[in-house]
Amino acid sequence: MSGAVDAAAGSSAPACAGRNVAHTPGPWAWFGNASSNHVYLATTHSGRRYVMDFVRWGMHGAQPRFQPKRGGMIDAKDLLQFEVGDQSIVGIDAARKEGSVYRYDVRGINSADARLIAAAPDLLAALRPFADMRNLYEQRMGVPDPETRAARAAIAKAEGRS
Repeated sequence: MSGAVDAAAGSSAPACAGRNVAHTPGPWAWFGNASSNHVYLATTHSGRRYVMDFVRWGMHGAQPRFQPKRGGMIDAKDLLQFEVGDQSIVGIDAARKEGSVYRYDVRGINSADARLIAAAPDLLAALRPFADMRNLYEQRMGVPDPETRAARAAIAKAEGRS
């Protein structure tokens, strides 16, 4: 999989440049080595900053880890948010200590990158009609539009066509 969206497609800078965002700026790509059983999601810039990787959880499970801020990776179990009980509780250890969380069904992971990953299908669905509309604009105006090219490149990347 290609790590970066082609700069000629108009998306060499993060799409949210100038905004105060909490997630790790992209582009992101999957890296790793199958021989060492390690795969991770990281930036393709700035020294390949980790976004997410995976570690063993118990005898038969695995869990993702995230890097919410510069520094070390944090196990998802320490970032879990639960469906029942006090909604401010974060992490399995805190939930076990706090009496209101009586069932450990997960409603989310308290990480901006985890939220962005979970929102990806919705973002892609919202981008498709925008790209179609911009394609019509580009055809009518007869002028190449960098935003349209960036949208098409992002859709192609999500669909595995780049």
